[in-house]
Amino acid sequence: MYCEICGSEIRDDVYFIRVDASELKVCKYCARHGTLVRRVRVERVLEEGRKLKSASVASAVSSAVVRRRPRIYDEMERVLEEEAEIPEDFGRLVKSARERLGWKQAELARRINEKQSVIRKIETGEIIPTKELREKLKRALNLHF
Repeated sequence: MYCEICGSEIRDDVYFIRVDASELKVCKYCARHGTLVRRVRVERVLEEGRKLKSASVASAVSSAVVRRRPRIYDEMERVLEEEAEIPEDFGRLVKSARERLGWKQAELARRINEKQSVIRKIETGEIIPTKELREKLKRALNLHF
C-alpha cells in the first residue's frame, strides 16, 4: 500500500485523514496534512480491501485523488508562472532602488503597508513576492521592468 500524498510505501500503520471533502490513506509523515479520522494496521486495510469489489475501491480512491490533484497542480503552475514574471535579481533591484531613495527597510515597509521582515526576505531572495506585492513595490520604488 502506498501513501496517497507522497507515494512512499506504507509498512506499519495507515492513517486515514480528511483533507477538505476527501479521505486519504497516508503514511505517518503525511498525516499532519489533514485531520486524522482513524489509524489502522496495513494488514487489516489490505484484508478489508480484498473483501470489497476492486472496481468500487479503485473508483473511490481515484475520485479522491482526481479531485485533489488538479488543485495541487494548479497551485504549482501558478507559482511557476509568477516566478517566470520576476527578474532573477528582483531582490537586488528592490534593495538598490530603496537605497537610492535613501529609505530604510522599515520606511519602505511602512509606505507599502507590509512588515519589515517581508522586505528583508524579498531583498535576500528568501521569498518570492506575490503579484500584488510586486506591483506595490514597483509603484513605491518607481521600478520598470
